[in-house]
Amino acid sequence: MQRFGAARWLAITGVLALVVVVTVLALAAYQHANPDAARSEAQPVPTFSVGVRTQTPTPTPTASAVDLTQARMLAIGSEVWWRATAGSCAGPAPVVERSYDQGATWTDVTPAYLGIAQVQTLEAFSARDAELVGATAGCEPQALRTYTRGEFWDSYPDVLAASRYVDLRDAGSVQLPSGPVPAPCPAAFGLHASGDVVALVCDGRAWSWSAGQWAALAPERALAVAVDDSDILVAHQADDCAGIAIARVAADMSGVASAVGCVEGTDAAGPVAIAARGDGVVAWIGDALVGIP
Repeated sequence: MQRFGAARWLAITGVLALVVVVTVLALAAYQHANPDAARSEAQPVPTFSVGVRTQTPTPTPTASAVDLTQARMLAIGSEVWWRATAGSCAGPAPVVERSYDQGATWTDVTPAYLGIAQVQTLEAFSARDAELVGATAGCEPQALRTYTRGEFWDSYPDVLAASRYVDLRDAGSVQLPSGPVPAPCPAAFGLHASGDVVALVCDGRAWSWSAGQWAALAPERALAVAVDDSDILVAHQADDCAGIAIARVAADMSGVASAVGCVEGTDAAGPVAIAARGDGVVAWIGDALVGIP
């Protein structure tokens, strides 16, 4: 009886083994005949992360990603400070503001009554007075000056003829007193000029106009420029600054840039404007004005 039981279990085991072998062979034959179905049913291989998980770095904004209508301008006189947004002839209107208390409070002095539609440059030409190059009806360029702290503005054709600015209709062209010249890229902005110095931002680099051609300045990932006497100040992103770094490029254009400072914890993705103030720099970033000694 025991021998019969053992023999029975041995037979059952053999049958089960045979069934398994037949099943495996049948599945293999099916997969061979239907490779697409086999692939569609395959499950992804599990992945694992060990230690620190890395993130894909955020791409540096380029000129193609810059919203030129939101470009900013900042000008500092010894008594009155000025700032403006660019706006667009075909989009949002610009805003021009004045401050008597070094940027603590601002008053809107936009010359809307003149039909201003865009601003390309803004400069303080005296302690209290400012001038701008902008567009009025039909996107025609005008040079406006105020001698009343922004209460009234008037057009000065002779000032326009002597001005340097990015073309109001074509950001790939720069207007000089001698005539238009191509910008270093199709979307130039932030132009500042003083004396023989002309600087702007184009395709993530700061450029200066010298000897009839554009020269790229040393700091990369540039965001804004300003002119300080004959030097050029450049706001830019830098690996050693968790925010916005400021560099100074000497007037000799030797390509050497010296660090001025770093504005920590600021958003380098938004529009930025800078201006010289004495031996320091003031940056307009987000909703704040930040002084850099």
